[in-house]
Amino acid sequence: MTMTLEQSADNPLRVLAISGSLRKSSFNTGLLRAAQEVAPDGMEIGIFDIRGLPFYDGDLEAQGDPEPVVALKSAIRQSDAVMFATPEYNWGTSGVMKNAIDWASRDREEGSLMGKPGTIIGAGGRAGTSRAQMQLLETLGETGTIVMVKPGVMIAAFAPDTFDSEGNLNSPDMRQLLGKHLEEFAK
Repeated sequence: MTMTLEQSADNPLRVLAISGSLRKSSFNTGLLRAAQEVAPDGMEIGIFDIRGLPFYDGDLEAQGDPEPVVALKSAIRQSDAVMFATPEYNWGTSGVMKNAIDWASRDREEGSLMGKPGTIIGAGGRAGTSRAQMQLLETLGETGTIVMVKPGVMIAAFAPDTFDSEGNLNSPDMRQLLGKHLEEFAK
């Protein structure tokens, strides 16, 4: 069954958003804040901070998931969909984003990444994170996440006046593109 915006008006579509950048004025975290502002009616976007996640370690996992990992897995299970905002470092996604996905992928309970709708957006670099998004698409494919890729949001962070010094998206054109992406994602 396809969920539409009309169906979600009384029961909001809950989207968990994860930024792959830890920087205070991160363009990708700013992109997620903008997503909260331009989200269509019936969509609620909550941002999950991955800063406290330890590096994935099978020995650590065998002792029981650390609290930040429990919180991440729970937040994913409680969401209807997941949105990943990735920077591009050395032609790929960030280590912290990959680490978060590695931890999350170990969950096979109902509502985990397995079969969960997801989307990838990103800001940074001259190519607007296109290579990082392709890498993330492969990684999420292995987790069983069902990823919507078009219309894509790949913002070259070097474009003048796209982001302010706090990392906030202030380009009307890019905000409109993000809004269209979210409308399609809601469908």
